[in-house]
Amino acid sequence: MANLKKDIASSIAVGLVAIPLCLGIAHASGTPLISGLIAGIVGGLVIGSFSKSHLAVSGPAAGLTTIVLAAIATLKDFDVFLTAVVLAGVLQVLFGKMRVGGLSRLFPSPVIKGMLSAIGLILIMKQFPHLVGFDKESFGVEEFFDTDKDIESGGSQGLNTFRMIGLAFASLEPGAFTIGLSSLALLYFWDWKMAKRFPIIPGSLVAVGVAVLGNQVLGPGLRVAGKHLVKIPELRPDNFVHPNWGALSNPQVYLVALTIALVASVESLLSVEALDRLDPQNRRTPPNAELLAQGIGNIISGLLGGLPITAVIVRGSVNLAAGATSKRSAILHGAWILVACLGLRNGINAIPLAALAAVLVHVGIKMAHPKNLKEMSKRGWSQLVPYVVTVLAILFTDLLIGICIGTVVSAFFILRNLHVAKGFTVHKSGLITQIKLHQEVTFFHKVRLSSVLEAVPAGSVLEIDGSEARTIDHDVLDLLELFKAQAAHKNIEIIFGGISLMESFSEKQMAAMQAEYETLLSNNQAWVEECQKEDPQYFERMAIGQKPTFLFIGCSDSRVPAEVITRTEAGKLFVHRNIANVVSLHDMNLMSVLQYSVEHLVVPHIIVCGHYGCGGVRAALSSQSFGLIDNWVHPIKKVVDEHQAELALIADADQKERRIIELHVLAQVRQILKTPVVQKSIQKLGIPRVHGWVYDLATGKIKDLKADVNLQDDLHPVFHYEYDFQKKAPVAQN
Repeated sequence: MANLKKDIASSIAVGLVAIPLCLGIAHASGTPLISGLIAGIVGGLVIGSFSKSHLAVSGPAAGLTTIVLAAIATLKDFDVFLTAVVLAGVLQVLFGKMRVGGLSRLFPSPVIKGMLSAIGLILIMKQFPHLVGFDKESFGVEEFFDTDKDIESGGSQGLNTFRMIGLAFASLEPGAFTIGLSSLALLYFWDWKMAKRFPIIPGSLVAVGVAVLGNQVLGPGLRVAGKHLVKIPELRPDNFVHPNWGALSNPQVYLVALTIALVASVESLLSVEALDRLDPQNRRTPPNAELLAQGIGNIISGLLGGLPITAVIVRGSVNLAAGATSKRSAILHGAWILVACLGLRNGINAIPLAALAAVLVHVGIKMAHPKNLKEMSKRGWSQLVPYVVTVLAILFTDLLIGICIGTVVSAFFILRNLHVAKGFTVHKSGLITQIKLHQEVTFFHKVRLSSVLEAVPAGSVLEIDGSEARTIDHDVLDLLELFKAQAAHKNIEIIFGGISLMESFSEKQMAAMQAEYETLLSNNQAWVEECQKEDPQYFERMAIGQKPTFLFIGCSDSRVPAEVITRTEAGKLFVHRNIANVVSLHDMNLMSVLQYSVEHLVVPHIIVCGHYGCGGVRAALSSQSFGLIDNWVHPIKKVVDEHQAELALIADADQKERRIIELHVLAQVRQILKTPVVQKSIQKLGIPRVHGWVYDLATGKIKDLKADVNLQDDLHPVFHYEYDFQKKAPVAQN
């Protein structure tokens, strides 16, 4: 019920503003005044009923005045023009059925925001003369340069918006100025103090009501009358004009109809899109349904003798400011226009134009608030420049031309950003080059991608990950296909991942992978035969059990095979490997291996073996995020943090990395000594001894770091565990 009351009140406020706008636009269009009112009534009752927009209000639009003027001049007769209006409505219905309304979503955000601000500035500048009683220009005109039809009496004489404001200052009407300024002050006071106490009553309705009463009490020298008041013509049957169907044979009628349909559709969709952005409930209007509603409305308006109709951002903004909650307000506003024409002419004709101008100026100030410019400035030049250009272009031309100019400028920045954006990232690790495609990979990225591909060394592996790419330009796909064909000559193996139009592996690659797998099995068979030839009992002895001497904790890197680099026979090494040979007390796998090797296998030695050139260490040192890997290699970052003073003295980057790897291994030695299972074994048996190694990939040699960590002296007492043994063996280290 509260929402219904809000909608009724807001519909009255919109209706009061819509009446002079309808009349002013009809006058500026060179058509009978009644045609503007018919369009306003149909825009409310018909389009409001069919539309699914909650806030949009439709009626005759100032943006169509020049088109209407030119069309009537071309078609000669108003009834022929009405035939074109009906046909334009039919075309809009077809547009809706063809689902072309979704194209409205392509208009950039800064252009939409610029349109709102520009309309706000136009309201302020165009309504200021009416606010002070200078009513030379028709109410509702929006163009910067006035035409003869825009002026109530006399020619335009080169008038424009700025000159009109200057003339208004020089021609103040004291009564109108008093009413206009008082109405504007009342609107702000209502927003400040009364809106929350009386949320159902819009301030615009109060301001207009007070203005009517105030005008009656003003003295004869101040009271506004005549041209400073609203003037509704009589709504008589003989005032109605109907389409001339004989004009269907005139080709120019169809051209005018297409022009009206296109312009009206674009303006309606933009207005609805802008109002959806302002909707406090964040509701969205289906654009194709809006085209259907606009088409039906224009068919009926043309049949009844009305002007072309669009969704009008000005009326929608007044509707929103007045507190509308649903499309009931738009429907009822059409009903109020009809009632006013039929039975309330005297009451409506008592409303000063200055009061209605104050309502529109109040709305304009909200739409063109400086915070909009500040917000766009924060977003950067790519948003600010199209926004400002759109505002200026609309101010000095008209709505559609301004939007087209703003869209072109915005498109320039969009294309520039696409060109500047990386499109992909490259990561190299030894013989592997990884190219990760970003969400948008366009034609502009083709040149840089080509340079990267040409730099891939022969005999290496190239992995191209397109799993996150939403759009890959066909020129880029063609480039990848061409390189794939050429890569075979350089012995480059290419792997595609996540690109739907490309195979991850070729048949040749799949065959090679299968052959490598089968080689493993055949190698195993050959190894078995060799072992049995040298020692027929070898596998029988291996099956009895294991008694390894070493627990080897190494990196998972395939270039650091424990048995190979130590030339150790089977059964000597108990091996655990992970990325970057991290000893984590939270790693249940490693902790289980450690407990089993110490308590059950009673290994006398534990070796932590890192290696220079470790990819895990480099990942830890990088500022790039690698996902889950970041959590695993985090302890390496802690090592760097704890040894900043020492590392700061090493100027050479490669030497610094090698030292970090050594410090990391020593830190893992300390981690092992902190575990209860190792401390218990050392106190009981004097073993295991814990060693730190680093393997050099470039030389194949192992560097013994001579880890000299004393359990009692080098570990904080908080890490000490005591066990009740008769003999407590000291920590045995190198």
